[in-house]
Amino acid sequence: MTNEQFSVVFPAAGSGTRFGVGDKLLTDLDGRSVLQRSVGIFAQRHDVSQIVIATAPDRFECYRDHLAATVGDKVLTLVAGGTERWASVYEGVKAVRPGISFVAVHDAARPLTPQSVIDTAFAAARLYGAAVPCVAEPCTLKRMAPDGTVAATVDRQGLHQAQTPQCFKVELLRGAFEKLLARDRVPVITDDAQVCELAGLPVHITAGSSRNLKLTTTEELPVLKALLAGNVTL
Repeated sequence: MTNEQFSVVFPAAGSGTRFGVGDKLLTDLDGRSVLQRSVGIFAQRHDVSQIVIATAPDRFECYRDHLAATVGDKVLTLVAGGTERWASVYEGVKAVRPGISFVAVHDAARPLTPQSVIDTAFAAARLYGAAVPCVAEPCTLKRMAPDGTVAATVDRQGLHQAQTPQCFKVELLRGAFEKLLARDRVPVITDDAQVCELAGLPVHITAGSSRNLKLTTTEELPVLKALLAGNVTL
């Protein structure tokens, strides 16, 4: 049913300066690019009918050609991204086709997201309206003082690392963005669930995965390749 379908928004307007070499989304992972793998995870699903890429206009032609075979029968929409991630997501959400009731926002640099993570997040969004996959924080966290010493050890109980896809009812997320833009000053926004949190909306936490890694620097490439080849488990 169309009203159970998802549009998936990929914010891809960033410069990727931490990666350091070229367009990280076009980096090869065993014969397919990072972007092709990230998009392909969703393009194969029967409950996804639209793929939205929010990026710089000068990348439109490149990405459209690059993804033509990957998206298959899904609608591919490219929109101009913003100067910040949340602004790119907002442009992507505005481009969701009429009749599609749910939207998922996924980091374009997460190419190995397990289908089980998507299944659970999609189901929770349908049930609760908003969902974010997370993994429990495994590390001891230190807050650093201005002089470079340890100011405090942070209690990690209840702390989770947010992943994507972060999933929402379209109208719920649009309404949350409208409230955000009505503020005198937009605070620092680091993920999509935070937009709903700032609007006072509950966001349901679902199970993430240690395999759901995001490519940020070249140091993660060997790990992603090893996971893809089945040479390592997490």
